[in-house]
Parts: sequence; structure tokens; C-alpha cells
Amino acid sequence: MKPLETVESTQGGQELRRLMFSISTMEELGEVLCSHNHFRENIQTALLSLMGSVPVASGTLMLHDRRRGDLVLAAARGVAATPGLRIALPAVAARALMRRRRPLSVETRVPLAAWMRRTTTRHALGAELFAPLRFKDELVGVVTLGLKYTGEDYTPGDHELIMIMANYLAIGVHNQELVRHLEKANTDLRRKIAENRRIYRNLESIYADTVRALGAAIDAKDPYTRGHSDRVAQIAVAIAKALGLLEREINALRIASHLHDIGKIAVDNSILLKPGRLDAGEMTQIHRHPVVSFDILSNIAFPYPDVALIARHHHEWVNGSGYPDRLGPEKLLPGMKVICLADAFDAMTSDRPYRPALGLLEAVERIQEGVSFQFDPEVTRAFLHVLRAEVRGEETSTQILSGIDLRFSHAAVLGRIDHLLGELRPVHGRSVETPVA
Repeated sequence: MKPLETVESTQGGQELRRLMFSISTMEELGEVLCSHNHFRENIQTALLSLMGSVPVASGTLMLHDRRRGDLVLAAARGVAATPGLRIALPAVAARALMRRRRPLSVETRVPLAAWMRRTTTRHALGAELFAPLRFKDELVGVVTLGLKYTGEDYTPGDHELIMIMANYLAIGVHNQELVRHLEKANTDLRRKIAENRRIYRNLESIYADTVRALGAAIDAKDPYTRGHSDRVAQIAVAIAKALGLLEREINALRIASHLHDIGKIAVDNSILLKPGRLDAGEMTQIHRHPVVSFDILSNIAFPYPDVALIARHHHEWVNGSGYPDRLGPEKLLPGMKVICLADAFDAMTSDRPYRPALGLLEAVERIQEGVSFQFDPEVTRAFLHVLRAEVRGEETSTQILSGIDLRFSHAAVLGRIDHLLGELRPVHGRSVETPVA
């Protein structure tokens, strides 16, 4: 069975495919919503993207007409209602929508849901669930969704994904509305358009929310690695900045770090949670998870280069003895060398089924033992500089220390770091343990 088929046959396969769809459409949708032409077509595309992320057979996108105080149907799919339909929106309902942070079932026994049930066009809209489109202090509109294709109830995960997409769409719709009225705008409105465009160019925070949600879903499979992807991303980005990598390389590394273990979805929990030594067959399964990660991520059009490759090679060693491809140092990208160290350090300083977490001093010593055959010397040096600054308290926020036990001797750790920075050289001896997750 192929890796992707293995993944899709697991219990989390449907959720994984849905999150992958959302990530892969974010970039394309951003370009559509930034376009100032064909407003109605762009709104229709936005609605279809949201519907496809759940997925559902019917839905509508209504825009808030603040002047008339109602909602006007701007896009629809699979419903009887047609664009141009207006729905009264009482002030109390508008205020309730502005306060709403989650989608709401039409059948919920709350006043806001009762307003939707009383709407004479509710059945024409096919509404089973609705969510506000909000931007800052303005109600941009409302999205309604019908029954899911599967006939199942909406889950909390559905609600979270709908709101991520709804918030994303609200920025784009708001931008479209402003541009449409540009010829009528005064100086203040022009300033708001410029501000909105700057905000819209910075889509990384919304994009990152979806990436982190997917990484957290994978980590949740193994209680011992919960939060692992977030910590690896924090450590890797800190090292990358110390190395002076380009912004696009750092962004690619951040995403790859969040998603590097996505291939674990194809590994049985009995192996991930085994307290003893793994046999040869079990190690083969573990060694395949970077390949599965690559197979999954290579199907996503990331806005940054080499995300899938970095995830594939996060267990490669600089002496060519890592896995899955045993690459030598000349074939390893900087991001691959960085994630190798970040992943290993978090594995060492976290509890695992087969041993408790190592202390910080011992972890630093283990990393030094792996220099030049597991870890790149320059990457190790950058890591130690960041760690030293955090131990000294010179950083306002900690990226490496935030995820470990802080009960250690600062003097001993600083002494060891200073010694290693002064005499960093290839050290041959005991190998740093290879983390299995």
C-alpha cells in the first residue's frame, strides 16, 4: 500500500485531507481576493473555497449593507435563493453577530439562532449553520452553510476551521468592498484601504493558524509528543535567525517544523508508545514516517520553497548516516541541518515512553558529542549562542528554554556552553540518541 493510501485509510485521514485542502487553497484564494476585478465572481470563488473545506453541498455569502441595515445575498451555491435577495437584520442581531466568535447552529436555543429561524427565507437559504464575517469593529457579512455531504453533525473541529476561513474571507471581502467604492472615498477612506492592503499582504498569521492546527492534530496522536511540533518550530526559527537565513527560508523552516511529523499518522500507536526497544520491523515503520510526510506535503502548493524536502530530511545526519536517504553534507539544505538539531534537542528534553527527559546540561553535552557527524558545527554554534543568551536572561522571550524543565544550575550550563563555544570541534564517540518521534 502506498504511503498516502496508508494515511487516508487511518481514522484521521478525513481530517487530514480537509486541513490539507484548506492550506493548499489559502494562497490561491488570497490572490483572488486581492484582485480588484470581477467582484461577484471573486465572492463566489471565496464561498466555494469555504464550502469545500468542510465540505457541504449548499451555502451562501451575504454582505452587510450598513446604510440600509440589512444583509444582501452576494453568492450562493445549491440553494433556492438567488443573489440580490435582502434579509432584514435587526440592530440587536447585528450586535450579537459582532460578538460571536464561533459558528452557530440554526437550531440552537439562543436569541441569535432564533432570529435566523424566524427569517422567512431561511429554508430558501438552506441554512443549518451560520457564521459572521468580521473585520476589526465592522460586520462584513454572514456565511450560511447547509448539511454536510456526509450527513454527520458539525464537529468542534469543523467550527474552528470554518472560523479560520471566515476570518480570512472577511479581510478579502472588506478589501473588495473598499476598492469598489474608491471613487467615492475621502482621505480617511483611502488611508483605511492602504492599511487594509498592508494587513492583507501579511497573511502569514492566518496561514500559520491552519498550519499549527494541523501540526497539533498530528502531535495529539502521541501524548508524549504533544506540543513537540510547536517547540521544534520555535527552536528552529531561533537558530535560523541567528544564522542569518533569508526570510523565505525561515518561513519555509517554520512550516516544515510544524508539519515534519505528519507522517506519524501512518505509524501504529503501539509502536509510538512502546516503552522498550523497537524491533527491526518497528524501526522500519519509524524510518518511513519522513517519507510519508514528504508524500503528503509535496501535494500542497506552499508559498515558500522546500517545505516538503525539509520535512523529508529532518532525520538526516551531516556524515550521511541518517535516514531516509543518507544524504551527505553537500546535499543538505540549511533548513534540514537546523531542523535536525531542533528536533533532536526537543526529543532529548521531553519525556518519552522509553526514558524520562534529560536535564539541560546533559542535553547540551549530548549535542556536543554529535557535532560533525549528526549535527552541523555552524548550526550547533548558532544554537549555543541563542541558548546562552536565554540562560543569561538577555532575551525578553525564550524560544529554547520555554519547553524544558528550568530546574538546572545556570552556572554549570553557562560554563559548559562557554567551553563548547571556545573549543567547538568534531567530537567522536557516543551518538546522540535518534528520536523516534
